[in-house]
Amino acid sequence: MFKRFPAIVKELLLIIGIYGLLAEVIVIIVTQDKIFYSVGLIIGIFLAFFMCVHMHISIEDAIDFGEAGAQKHISKTYGFRTLVVIITLCILCYFNTGSIITAIIGIMGLKVAAYLQPFTHKILQKYISKGR
Repeated sequence: MFKRFPAIVKELLLIIGIYGLLAEVIVIIVTQDKIFYSVGLIIGIFLAFFMCVHMHISIEDAIDFGEAGAQKHISKTYGFRTLVVIITLCILCYFNTGSIITAIIGIMGLKVAAYLQPFTHKILQKYISKGR
């Protein structure tokens, strides 16, 4: 399944993963309740992965619709992603299983990945073009 994703999605997932590892190291170093904050961060990173893949699938599906249908489809899938994030954060808060703050920091990994993707793409293209 991973092979069918275009390069941009793979790059975004790579950046989210690296961001998650770096954030986890910071959480382990800085916090005293390491498990509580780590659980929140890991859930946030998984949500970022989910949102990235779901956006790709939604956009691919929207291409098959007409203009009005595509706009409606994108709006519905955006609402679904938002609902999943809100429900997950509410569950996290209700059961007090992880930090909401670190979960949001994990979710922000998608934003970081989106901003760093052009830079990462250039680096990966140089690496790939050298035949390594």
